Amino acid sequence: MTEQIRRVAVWSGWLRFIHGALATATLVLIATGWLVANSPALAEVAADIHFIAASILIAALSLRLALGFAGKGSDRFEHMLPQRSDLAGMRASLLFFLSLGKAPLPSWYAHNPLWKPIYLILFVLLGLSALTGWIMPEMQVIGRLYLPKVHTWLSNAIIAVTVAHVFSVMLQDVKGKTADISAMLNGYRYFSIERDRSVQPGAKPVSIKLDDFGKSG
Repeated sequence: MTEQIRRVAVWSGWLRFIHGALATATLVLIATGWLVANSPALAEVAADIHFIAASILIAALSLRLALGFAGKGSDRFEHMLPQRSDLAGMRASLLFFLSLGKAPLPSWYAHNPLWKPIYLILFVLLGLSALTGWIMPEMQVIGRLYLPKVHTWLSNAIIAVTVAHVFSVMLQDVKGKTADISAMLNGYRYFSIERDRSVQPGAKPVSIKLDDFGKSG
């Protein structure tokens, strides 16, 4: 048997740009939010930076919303909705993470099937966090909800999902073969396909025979 390794464009430039903006804004918001609450000496400066980062987050979320409905391929939200066919992959991914990479990592094209609903939940959490942060300076209580407390709960949930996301992607990159981290930089993932040696030779070279590695010239 031979193994084909294909480099396939999965993530568009717009999606990668938005992902970078969301990631940067979220990290800055987490850091400055902590400073506002715990460092009086830096609270004023941190609050200004927090406001700027929140504006970037809202702009990036708006672009992601537009891309989710008007984009192409894996940019669209319909590809982030779990399907019945994803159930096996979701179970296998969960086992992979719980075993810290000892269980086999399932294959997928764009979004890890286990993370599809979590990504959508994260977008909702980010949107609600931005909304409560925008409203609470003028109105701290809505009904029985104390908005600063709600904002803190949302922030803690976002931190938990962010940490889990970074951990899972790093584990996938170390144990897998698809280069998930670099894929968010250049847009390409790698796919390994087992092929029989009877594949017709004459076609344009698109494969690497791993059996040939290590052979002397």
